[in-house]
Order: sequence, then C-alpha cells, then structure tokens
Amino acid sequence: MFLEKMQQRNPELIETAFYLHRKEILEANTYILDLDQIKANAALMAKEAAHYNFKLYFMTKQLGRNPLVAKAISAAGIEKAVAVDPWEARTLAQAGIKLGNVGHLVQVPDTMLAEIIFYQPEIMTVYSLAKAKRISEIALAQGKVQPIMLRIYSPDSFNYQGQMGGISLTELDKFVTEIIKLKGITLAGLTAFPCLLFDYETKVIKTTPNLELVVKTAADLAQKYGIKIKQLNTPSVTCQKTISMLAEVGATHGEPGHGLTGTTPYHAYADQGEKPALLYLSEVSHLLDQQAYIFGGGFYSRSHLKYALAAGDNYQVESKLYSASQPAAEMIDYYAALDNSSAKLKVGDTALLAFRTQIFVTRAQVAVVSGIQTGKLKLHGIYNSQGQLLSKKEELL
Repeated sequence: MFLEKMQQRNPELIETAFYLHRKEILEANTYILDLDQIKANAALMAKEAAHYNFKLYFMTKQLGRNPLVAKAISAAGIEKAVAVDPWEARTLAQAGIKLGNVGHLVQVPDTMLAEIIFYQPEIMTVYSLAKAKRISEIALAQGKVQPIMLRIYSPDSFNYQGQMGGISLTELDKFVTEIIKLKGITLAGLTAFPCLLFDYETKVIKTTPNLELVVKTAADLAQKYGIKIKQLNTPSVTCQKTISMLAEVGATHGEPGHGLTGTTPYHAYADQGEKPALLYLSEVSHLLDQQAYIFGGGFYSRSHLKYALAAGDNYQVESKLYSASQPAAEMIDYYAALDNSSAKLKVGDTALLAFRTQIFVTRAQVAVVSGIQTGKLKLHGIYNSQGQLLSKKEELL
C-alpha cells in the first residue's frame, strides 16, 4: 500500500532494509522502524498542534508498544501516550512514559483499575456508570480525584464491529446526573471513534457524524448542567493534515498513531507531511506454481497489501515490485504469496512490504534503527510485538 510512496519519500529505509537482511543482521518477519523519521514526523505534528493550541496523545499499538520509540516521540514534543488497552498502559508506564488517555478503545478491567489509576493517567475513558463508580471508589482510596472522559454514541454514529460501546445519547442526561454525585472522579472529556475517515474514492479525509456529536454534546452539557468539558477528543487519521480540520470545529485533542509512521490511508497518496517510516521484512521461503511464498507472522487483515519489493544480493540493480497477496483473515498467515510468473525470484531472496498494520496483534519482531537518513546506521535493539526487548544490539552497522 505504501511501497511506491516509500520509494519516493524514504528510499533510504528501503536500502537499509535490503542491506540488513542480505548481511544477515535482521531475519524474516521483522518490522523495521526508522527512529529518526518517526521523531521527525512527531515533531511535525507537535509544531502544527502548538499553532492551533491543540493537544496530542501518541498511540503505540501499531508500533508494537515500543518503549524506545515512545521515548523518542515524547522527546519530539508529544509528551503523553494514549493506551489502546490497559496492558499497553502498563508497558508504557513501566517504561517511564506519561499516560494521557487510558480506556479507549478497551476499557480497564476492574482487577487492573488500582494499578492504572496509580500511574496517574491524565484522563480515563469510560463506557458505563458501573465503571465510573469503580474508578471513583479506587481513586478515593488512593487519595485522588480521577478525570474521566465519556465515550458517546447516537443512532447516527459510525462504529466498527468489535469496537461497540459507550454512553447512548438518549441515556446521557440520566448518566450525567449520577456521575456528578461521585466524589472520586470529575467529568472532563467526551470522545467518539472514528471522527474522521479517509475516502478511497475521492482521496479526501472526511468527517463522520461522531465528530459533530462530540462537539454538540459538549455544548449541550455546558448549557444544561454548567459542566465545562475541557477535552473534546476526536481520534482517527490524526496527522499534520487533519489537526487544523479538528481544531477549527472546536475539538481539542487528537491521537496520532499511523501518522507517526506516515501510514494512514491518506499517506499512501500524499506528497507532503509525514514520511513513511516503517517496513516489513520477509524472505522467500519456497516456490510453487508461479508463486513465491514469503514468511509471514506480521500480516494484518486490513492491510490493503498490494506489492512487495524483492531481490537477492544484487538488490541495488535487480529489485522490482511484485504483486503480493496474503491469506484470508480466517487463515493463519504462515506465508504470503508473490507473483513469480517471471521466474526471477529465488529461495532466500529478500522481500520488503509496506502496508497498514497493527504490530501489537502480530507475532513479528521489531527492529529499531537510527541513522538511516545519514548512512550512520545504529541498531538499537530487537523487540517483540508487545514492546519487550529481545536483543539489545546497540551497535553501529
């Protein structure tokens, strides 16, 4: 999905990936993260957000919850993280990363609430009165008042299957009257997801009804109850391009994830803004019926995979794009297939892919590399998909 843009905008990462595999420094089923470019992308968004007085929390699930990269993003100007689930929150907090938003898209189980509240997240998203009450009880026990944010929806809301839940607009008044009685929490935010979507036909980022719902509901709560909602959090496709769109309608917060690696759907067509900073490395395993099968483990069902760039030792001359396909979502991704009707691919050849991914749901490895843009390569370490260090290389290449 992103290979052609990668060739145009970050060819150095492609060259590095070929080099590291041909030298047997990295193995198949490894994502390579361009640390310097991710920092540059984060700094670009941080500068744009500051211009509009807009706040950002960075997402790391698509990066495999990598603590080293998280620290680099924080240093680049996006100081706090949003954790998609409490296990990501734990990984980041234990690595010293400040938490912005926890509980969206995945609620915090009751058995983990005390731990997460102890980490002092700036805000926690809740879907139910029962969860709000438990947060209040535990926060009081810790001598705190925990700010919370409500995920809201209406009959017009757009929702993804598997991500349903929140406070119905029809029940909101009843909910708020109960919430304001609780002493251990304060209602500080509203959110919905997704608030923006990329239209593949028009190649334009468009708003969803969720965005208007968040903004309008905040105004209604101020009028009815005198509640000032400080945070109107409007995630999805957050990047330099969309910050002004969100700020101008009254939103206050966004949560860049794929924007950090230049891999939102918008970036497959963009010639400006964040540059692609992530590649998946594989290798030809075997050949069969005009297909070259490459090792899997890191594919994702919504990847929009189209091509792979592949070659052997003479990659600087012979590398070319091959049509690629991965198994259906109900199958395990032991392999993906490249069209080898030209019969040019060989067992052991390097295959590079750039597609929309979520590393945290894969079984891939993650290599963090700096110096790609300057030619002074440094492999900082190899991690698993959950952000745990497997091998600390810390070597110049």
